[in-house]
Amino acid sequence: MIGVIPPLVPPPSPLQQLISDPIDPVALLPDRGIEVVYGLAVVADGGRVADKNITAALGWGPGFKIDITPAAHGTLFVRPGSDGGITVSRKGYLRIPYRLRRRVNLFLGDAVLLAAYPERERLAVYSPSALHALLEPSRIDLLGGARP
Repeated sequence: MIGVIPPLVPPPSPLQQLISDPIDPVALLPDRGIEVVYGLAVVADGGRVADKNITAALGWGPGFKIDITPAAHGTLFVRPGSDGGITVSRKGYLRIPYRLRRRVNLFLGDAVLLAAYPERERLAVYSPSALHALLEPSRIDLLGGARP
């Protein structure tokens, strides 16, 4: 008589445990209450910040007039302008003038975080120094208070 071999069932793998085991709840951030569109860009020649998704989300086409104002900790605020000499380029890019870049320590080749608020037609441009100020508490937590 031929015997039947019982099936082999391997123990659960770490991946299966991750899929089937309950997960620890993650604290959810409160709803921002307003739509935000984020983007990343590098400041290119002439202060060009090339993120067409941001300008499209804001509805700012070529020739659209804007005002750029320096704010605290290296942030630039961009709003629709009426008589300003700054406009969205014909290719849909923003150009940050030299003097404004210098006021917030923004240099060619720097990466910037863009936060657009389409409902209010506003844009914040966060320079590396602004990001450093925003992220300092997280850095301290990550490195256990160690200073660079």
